[in-house]
Amino acid sequence: MNVIMPQLGETVAEGKVASWFKKVGDTVAAGENLFLIETDKVSMEVQATEAGTLTEIRVPAGETVPVGTVVAVLGKDGEKAAEPRPARPAANIPKAVPPPAAATPPSAPAAGYRPFTPQPFEEVRTPVGIAPPPAAALGGLKTTPLARRLIQNTGADPAAIAQQVKARGGWRIAAADVAAAPGAPAPAAAPITLRDGDMVEPLNRIRAQTAANLAEAWRTIPHAFQAVELDVTGIATARDKAKATFEQRHGVALTYLPFIARALCIALGQFPRANASFDRDRLILHREINLGIAADLDRDGLVVPVVPHAEDLNVAGLAKAIARLADKARTGKLTPADLAGATYTLTNNGSFGTQFTMPVINPPNVAILSFDAVRKAPVVVEGPKGDSIAIRRVAMIGQSFDHRAFDGSYAASLLRRIKEVVETRDWAAELG
Repeated sequence: MNVIMPQLGETVAEGKVASWFKKVGDTVAAGENLFLIETDKVSMEVQATEAGTLTEIRVPAGETVPVGTVVAVLGKDGEKAAEPRPARPAANIPKAVPPPAAATPPSAPAAGYRPFTPQPFEEVRTPVGIAPPPAAALGGLKTTPLARRLIQNTGADPAAIAQQVKARGGWRIAAADVAAAPGAPAPAAAPITLRDGDMVEPLNRIRAQTAANLAEAWRTIPHAFQAVELDVTGIATARDKAKATFEQRHGVALTYLPFIARALCIALGQFPRANASFDRDRLILHREINLGIAADLDRDGLVVPVVPHAEDLNVAGLAKAIARLADKARTGKLTPADLAGATYTLTNNGSFGTQFTMPVINPPNVAILSFDAVRKAPVVVEGPKGDSIAIRRVAMIGQSFDHRAFDGSYAASLLRRIKEVVETRDWAAELG
């Protein structure tokens, strides 16, 4: 049985074999970890789908190959191991060749390979003022979305990068190729002197991957940030009244987060540019809302599992979906499917008592919303007899957005709509 490089996300076209858990000749059980894969977005253990003997490793640790590449071969128990052979892409992986004539049908892509193209229901808009590098400069090579963003934002020479990739027989420009391109060297960090009592704590795999992803997002995306205060008294009243019976009925605790997620999904339906992916010179507006929920792995790093079709779920449905993903994240049971396809991300720091958070965008998303702690505060309330001061429950939401995708007025209008939904919706009726 051939073991292939899996597809770990809609826009992920290649993956790096970070390490092997097994060596040639080892017996492998179905469901047992086989190798560790890293991409621009995630780090994930890949399990064997069948039992057998690892007879061949075609892609050694440290190599990056396209999705669909045969990375190893599993034979029947006791089967003799084959001689090592160099890695090679699966036969049907697209090559860097000129496109065929219109009369010639294209070859079928390898199983599991999904190129990043908009679906029929998605709208494509081109932001003004961003000129793509000439196609000729890339020498016919394909590029990953992250590599294109890096070329655009660093001013790297695409022709020089393409020449280097071709020289080593490559067919696609990845982010690592741009990072390794010749140019002005980055300023070296000053050496740190260890003092008595200092401890050195190496970053674990998840923490290192999180650090790399966040640094790349901050470096390549022009972040802007806005925040508004919400009066969540209506949510709090409905939640306090229903939370005991809700947990008995649905098996999960009723927190504030699914209410905010519900209000966000309602608002995003009216502001489609925020529920989008930025792809260098175009904006992909998604019809479905696949809501990413940032999850902390006991302070060892962050992952963003996804609630698909969140626009179709009510508060109860969102509460159960979020609780399920949080449990899978804590127990290390998230699958590639759980992490794929987010169109907007929501992060919740309120449980830690924060009052104001500016989050980093999760590319290719163009925005991320933070929700902070609910607290009691004196608020001026307008009434038929004039203004009065009342004790209300309030919280802050803040949105970081990619300024290339839309401007401050659009972002502010989205926040205002979320606020309207939170403060005026009949939440008791929605809970039933």
